[in-house]
Amino acid sequence: MKYSEWQSLSTDERKSIGWHRHPHIKTATLFSIAFIIAFIAVVFGISKNSMVHLNRKPTAQEAFNMARGIVKDHLKQPSTAQFPGHDFKPVIDTANNNYQIRSTVKALNIQGKTINAEWVVDMHYTGGDWSEKTSWQVKSVSISPDIN
Repeated sequence: MKYSEWQSLSTDERKSIGWHRHPHIKTATLFSIAFIIAFIAVVFGISKNSMVHLNRKPTAQEAFNMARGIVKDHLKQPSTAQFPGHDFKPVIDTANNNYQIRSTVKALNIQGKTINAEWVVDMHYTGGDWSEKTSWQVKSVSISPDIN
């Protein structure tokens, strides 16, 4: 129905006509609203899933990030620990999910003296979300000289 035809109808005739024949509500408008709602749902779904770590084998950087947390747990004053950003040496056996990460840390010892120490963490990835400590089995942690 055209808008000019709508104007010529009486009040009773306008009330008896269904919404789908109303000139102000068009099919294109309804489809546009449905498309916008679907688009928003997809965008929010994708952004939410991008924060979830996929169930895959961790990269060397991800293993380094986990190893830094393990080393911090072994320090007496973990809040003073300073790790290099990307200076580490990984040895990765992806067939067996074994990771050995070597790097350095600068931290205060018990006497309050800043010590530079080298550390090595041997760990096994057991599966699941790589950012969870429960997904890793620590085989050994070696820090020398001993900062504690």
